[in-house]
Amino acid sequence: MNSSITVLVYDESTEKWLDTSKISETVTIRYCSNPITVFDLVSTKQIDILIISDKIQLLSCVEFLDKLQSFDIFKDIPVAIYSDIMDKNYRTLLLDKGVLDVFQRPISVEQIIFRVSMLVKLDTLHKKLQKDHQQYGRMEIKASFYATQQPLPDKKLFPVFDYSLVKSAVELIKSDYAQYDALDSLVEKLHTNERILTNAFFNIYQCSIAAWVREEKLLVARKLVLNGVGNITQIAHELGYADIAHFSRSFKNRFGCSPKKIYRKDNLFPSAEEHDL
Repeated sequence: MNSSITVLVYDESTEKWLDTSKISETVTIRYCSNPITVFDLVSTKQIDILIISDKIQLLSCVEFLDKLQSFDIFKDIPVAIYSDIMDKNYRTLLLDKGVLDVFQRPISVEQIIFRVSMLVKLDTLHKKLQKDHQQYGRMEIKASFYATQQPLPDKKLFPVFDYSLVKSAVELIKSDYAQYDALDSLVEKLHTNERILTNAFFNIYQCSIAAWVREEKLLVARKLVLNGVGNITQIAHELGYADIAHFSRSFKNRFGCSPKKIYRKDNLFPSAEEHDL
């Protein structure tokens, strides 16, 4: 540990279980017997690590952990418990509450320094994993907005060739609206001809490819606009519109209002540039 770490020990006992005079210069130990003070110190970020005795009585250890959890304390600082009880189920219960470590009494100065060091590393890793999970979750949510809004009907109702051809066409269109907006691009990529593809598409969807693409783009656009996924210019570009004016006119003709009027201004999914700012 390169910088100084402040460790708060919450223990209602007057007995100091650790000789602070022997603690490394990189670690500062503070004792506290008042749970309100603990909350104040934690909420104002005056400490780096919280260690709780499971012998506290004003609230049981589990109750106190529940209180910390209700105030989202665990996301701010790493929390550990020190205890005489080393029952596996009890330890699992404490870890399930969100603590990162359970110390067994008695513990030496050398052990506490090592465990504090590991707590810092575990907390860093834990926060990174949480961040990665949140980003992955946001990516999944964002991807769901681009999902096909006009799904294929039951394939049992249609000839296998027609269904397979149209399914491939839909996947291509969804992969790049701008590139596969034109019928000739789809025909070339699918190694078929316009008549076969047009007839198969009409057989499945009862509409032309152009009508399907136009409706699909607008249905996706409405979800993106309502959820503030990027800005309106980005949405128009991603959906293959030539310009924002064309997009706005098409949107208004379909839904009766401009995209700007219903755009979610808090922008749940900012662009990378906006996020960096």
